[in-house]
This record gives sequence, C-alpha cells and structure tokens, in this order.
Amino acid sequence: MSCVSVVEYRCQAEKGDRPRVEEFAGPSLAIVCSGRFAFRSGHEDQLLANDFLLLGNPGQAYEISHPHDGGDRCLIFHFDEPVLAEIGDARRRGRRYFARSVLPPLPRATALRRLVEAGAAARLEIDEVAIASASHAMAEAGAGDPRAAPPPARDRRTRESIHRTVEWLERSIGEEVCLSDIARLAELSPYHFLRSFKREIGVTPYRFLVRARIRRALELLADPSATVTEVAYAVGFGDLSNFVHTFRREVGSTPGRWRDRAAATDSARVPSSTVSRG
Repeated sequence: MSCVSVVEYRCQAEKGDRPRVEEFAGPSLAIVCSGRFAFRSGHEDQLLANDFLLLGNPGQAYEISHPHDGGDRCLIFHFDEPVLAEIGDARRRGRRYFARSVLPPLPRATALRRLVEAGAAARLEIDEVAIASASHAMAEAGAGDPRAAPPPARDRRTRESIHRTVEWLERSIGEEVCLSDIARLAELSPYHFLRSFKREIGVTPYRFLVRARIRRALELLADPSATVTEVAYAVGFGDLSNFVHTFRREVGSTPGRWRDRAAATDSARVPSSTVSRG
C-alpha cells in the first residue's frame, strides 16, 4: 500500500459563498492547478493562485473563501504521518509538520503536478517525488513556533496590487524586469513594494520570477523539438549554465534528465474525485 495518496479536488463553491470551517484530517500538500481562493487559519490569511501550495497539519482548522471566482482545482497529496515525522523529527513539534500553510510556487512541486496530470508516471515515482516535494516544502515553510505573533495587518488594496504584479510577472518571464517598473504597477514605492511582496507571497519578486521561469521551462521541455538551449533563452536565461544550475536546484535534476525521465515513464492515470481538502 502506498504511503502517499493523491486525489484531484474540484471545488463547487462560487464567488461570494459563505466560507465554512473545515479541518485537515492528516498531513497534506495541495497544489493549486487553476483558479484562485482565499485561505484563513489562525494568523494566516492569504490568497492562493496557480501552483501555490497549501500545506495542512492534522487537526488544523481553516476556512476557504472565494472573493474573486469559484471553481478552483487542486491536486492533493495525503501522506502517512510516519513518513513526514522522519523528516526533521516533526514529532517534537506536536504533529505540526508545516509551520506555514501557504507557500508560493515551488518548481519541484510544479514538476510533480505535471507528472501526475500527464498520467505518465509510475506509482513509485510519484511516491518518491511527492515525498521529496514535501521535504522541500517543510524546509521552505520552516519549523516556526505556532504561537508566534501575527504578521502586520494588510490592507485589501495593497494585497490586490501585489497579486496583480504576480500575474504580470508570470506573463513577463522572458523579459528584462526591473524593480521600479513592478513597483509602479503596484502603485507602491520600491521599498514598500519589496516588503509587501515578501510578506504576501513569501519570497522576493526576483525569487518568484526565477521560479516562474523554471515552471515555464517544464512546459517547454515537453516539446522534443526544442533544445535545452532554446528553452533557456525562451524563459529569460541568458546563460545556459546558469539555467541548468537553477533548474537542478529547483527541480532536483538537470533539464535533460527531467525530459528523458518524463518521456520514459509508464502510464499511470490518477482517478479524480470531489472530496474535502482535509
């Protein structure tokens, strides 16, 4: 029996529906495949968009709402607790495997999503990549104190402007981007924009852009006619060695090995179902 199970979740809620309190039954990692929704749990209150990660701890209460639209879709990976407990000895934190519930896109997790959605991965490979992605997410989320003080208050206008720049960055991965242009789009000073972006998204604008470029590279590598060099330039890298180094750091393998492995795997379709995120 697999130590990791995966389901596709299609939300039926619509814009403006009243949120309800739910609870994570066990440790889980959800990857947003489409749509946008708001997540609230304790001091955390964030919007999630494509490829963002939602991390759940056993017994953690939360609310999901849809201030913009409904119909979001996620892939949810449920883990046996002993597997995650061995990563960083999470048992010392009282089954709190993730110190934060929301992370910006991680290319390694995006690669996992593409493996599952393509239906071209063996069960063992999904298990291995899912555990590696969970370990990466645990490291990114940190092992902070759940009783930590809440972050500074956010105003709705600033939050919306930051998410507007996220969408713009994802469309601009092949272009030269400067801080003043992005801050101007957000209608904030560069300094205020940097602080607000990091607070809202969890990483700096440059880090987010790099990850967006690698996620786009994963899409382009599916075309066997495109060379690795062509992909590197298409996603904004002016140097092949830098692209290969960054890809390996974010995904866990070189672009060539990733492409070969994706092409060689056996078919293993994942059934879809409509279930609670918990």
